[in-house]
Amino acid sequence: MEYTAITLKLLDVTAKAESELSTDDKQDFVDLIQLKNDDMSIPKYATLEDNFFLLDGSFLPFPDAPGFQSMGYWSNSQSDENGNFTENPKITINFTEQHTAAGLTLTFLHDYPDEIKIRWFTLAGETILSQAFHPDALYYFCDSSVEDFGKIELDFIHTLHPYRYIKLADIKYGVIKDFIDEDVIDCTITEEVDPVSNTISINAADFTLHSRTGAFDLINPQGMFKLFQQSQELNIRRVDDAGITQFGTFFLDTWDSADSNSGQFTSYDSVGKLDKTQFRSGRIYDNEPAGNIIDEIMASAGFTKYEIAEELKSIPLSGWIKICTHREALQQVAFALGAIVDDIRSDTIRIYKGTQSFGRIIPRSRKFDGGSTKLLSYVSDVKMTAHNYVLSAESSQIINGTYPAGQYEIDFDAAYAELSATGATITEQHTNYAIISVPADGDVTLTGKKYTDQTYVYNYGVDKLPAGAIRNPIKIEQATLISSGNVADIAKSLFDYYQLRFQTEVEIILDQEKSGEKVALQRPTGTGYTMDSIEKMVIDLTGGFTARITTLSNGKDIVLAYYAGELYAGQDMGVL
Repeated sequence: MEYTAITLKLLDVTAKAESELSTDDKQDFVDLIQLKNDDMSIPKYATLEDNFFLLDGSFLPFPDAPGFQSMGYWSNSQSDENGNFTENPKITINFTEQHTAAGLTLTFLHDYPDEIKIRWFTLAGETILSQAFHPDALYYFCDSSVEDFGKIELDFIHTLHPYRYIKLADIKYGVIKDFIDEDVIDCTITEEVDPVSNTISINAADFTLHSRTGAFDLINPQGMFKLFQQSQELNIRRVDDAGITQFGTFFLDTWDSADSNSGQFTSYDSVGKLDKTQFRSGRIYDNEPAGNIIDEIMASAGFTKYEIAEELKSIPLSGWIKICTHREALQQVAFALGAIVDDIRSDTIRIYKGTQSFGRIIPRSRKFDGGSTKLLSYVSDVKMTAHNYVLSAESSQIINGTYPAGQYEIDFDAAYAELSATGATITEQHTNYAIISVPADGDVTLTGKKYTDQTYVYNYGVDKLPAGAIRNPIKIEQATLISSGNVADIAKSLFDYYQLRFQTEVEIILDQEKSGEKVALQRPTGTGYTMDSIEKMVIDLTGGFTARITTLSNGKDIVLAYYAGELYAGQDMGVL
């Protein structure tokens, strides 16, 4: 059986990070901050709870230093012979902002209580709702949609078995819902990779879901639309006889309803999340290892799921990153490295060098009729601007004006150092911006030494044009991490890329191909193969598992080019 499955994590996207948990009833080794982690892996530990420690080899000895392990929450109190507590263990969760969730999803460790009471409060402490729940599994959803809460109290009333501690591994503020098979009406995923990182593409998933209960009625106060928030996480996968193929983690962007039984959704990938926030702490870099710069960008974005190829981490880069989105900042680094960035079919952003050989074959038998190939414009030269930022000897004025009393964040249109101010106090000083405090209404002047961009243009191209061709240069001017140290290599690699002029668009029956890969693509005549880079795929997961692909190649037959010595250096034949 073949079908598509979509998991929606209908969770308040900021509640866990903002939560502050406290309790008066916990073991000494417990650190409640662990309950802010996602999906901790906690082994079964042997304890002397009544009839709990089975001698079947599934329990580990209790650690000598449990405070250094992932343990979650363990109550200090133990229930009595009837499962009751002398005083009920309680966890209090405070928030700094209002939140809305469909309830709480609790993950218990190895045993669960059979009665809990949850109270929701406003930020001002007024009770919104108090409700009892009776868990019947280790993973249990306390189904109760509550809006605009600022505090939660969890009281653990009774345990299923006598002489038990309360052990909690996770709290999710909302619910996770699965839609499978016929509940997924349609699903299209767009994957795109730029092999030279002129841009870092945002991949997208568009899909329509079906509900038999009218849950997608926009005006239904109990409907599912009340649960949706931007940036909620979702996972898409395809199931067939060969197993499960993951098609990636995406984040909810828009939702609409065609009728009460169907919802239409758009979503974006992790790169799209990086495009939603600003990287303000860019600075002047002087032979800084690329790995350090990428770590700065990702830390600023609060992003931990990324991988950098070892060969790239130590490459030194020089230049400047201005205030821009985290996506734009990462693109500057990737372009200066000649690297690829993608998170295709994953929740992890990868920064790596592309391969020169192909790993998969697309025969004519997997291609539909109606494809086309066009010849792109000939590029004769790459004119690339190299940057060198030099600090001026004299200060210059950044702002001058009348400001009311208050605090201000001043963004610069250039890089500055050694700031000074009159009429205000500089509370924070950065290369790209400053924060100033104005004590009273009046004139404010901010000055600093400006980094002057001393540029030159490096040209890589052909001396003699092919017959009938005209000179057609490509200009790269705003790559601010291109310097004298890397301009020649990047210009050459970019020139080589633009020599791949044969762009093919064709629909195929999808196997395991991904955007960013090189494939051996059989010609329509069946007489040979070209080595093509897949730059874009539009995948239909519900209409026959097909993909509309866009590829680039030099148009040469792989075998003939190999024997004629016309492959680019390092381009191996792969396996045919």
